[in-house]
Amino acid sequence: MPLLRTCIHDAYIVLLLLLQTICIYSIYHMIPYILAAAFVIMLASLAGAVFAWRVLGEWLSSRLRYLIALAAGVFTVVVFDLMTEVVAHEGLSYSVIAAFLLGGIVLEVITRLLPKGTHHHHGPHHHKHSGLDARRMLIGDGVHNVHDGIILVPAFMVSPVVGFGTAIGILLHELVQEVSEFFVLREAGYSVRKALLLNFLVSTTILIGVALAVVLVTIESLVYPLIAFSAGGFLYIVLRDLLPSIIRHAREEHQAVRDTLLFFVGASLMALISVAVPHAHHHENEHHNEFLLPEGFELVLDHAADERDTPA
Repeated sequence: MPLLRTCIHDAYIVLLLLLQTICIYSIYHMIPYILAAAFVIMLASLAGAVFAWRVLGEWLSSRLRYLIALAAGVFTVVVFDLMTEVVAHEGLSYSVIAAFLLGGIVLEVITRLLPKGTHHHHGPHHHKHSGLDARRMLIGDGVHNVHDGIILVPAFMVSPVVGFGTAIGILLHELVQEVSEFFVLREAGYSVRKALLLNFLVSTTILIGVALAVVLVTIESLVYPLIAFSAGGFLYIVLRDLLPSIIRHAREEHQAVRDTLLFFVGASLMALISVAVPHAHHHENEHHNEFLLPEGFELVLDHAADERDTPA
């Protein structure tokens, strides 16, 4: 019996070591949370349904831009959190800097390569859009959703707090964008039902990005460069997409103070949450030599050899 117990113990340890080898540098345990966040972001594609009711739609359309300023504040803190994590583990190495810059360069290249008319919209437009404009817009939205999925996963690598904070920022951004795209589709002649369906189907491309990123983070050497890549992508969105929109609306409406205040509200809320909830992942592997075993097997791996040497 002691020999059998030792064999079972050793087999259990080998199994745990294999699982640890697979998962120690991955986020398989975070996949349900990532998928939940991605699904909530996908639901933003249905936000246009609210605007099917004219009175409520008119009231909300003039307030959508508030979400842009909030999203910019959230993304700014997310960039800081992501880069703080990378620098703490990797320092400012050439690979980290290159990955950070690449995160923005890739988005810029995508923006330039996509056909004209695939750009993001940040509010209902009054000029007419054709069916070709709508199709081009959907192509662009699909590509950007894939990118959103890729940069969402590394945020969860840092911590659930940063991950869900990132998801909130993407959600705020997507709410404005999806509502605007709903109007484009309606102007192009699509019915309310078909416009919502097309928006939702295109939003599912975020799952392609999530799947690709999950595969990439299983490669240990790519974990922190991918986080840096994600930070660069978010900074690009803030500087190239959100801030120009905020500045334009502030000039048009002479509401610079309001937009600045909303930016700092978004940044402050994200910073408070990040500080209040510790990044528990720093301690996940501190005791990686200790395992939770069934009753009667409460042994530490380092002492497994002692068990083998014990006479039967």
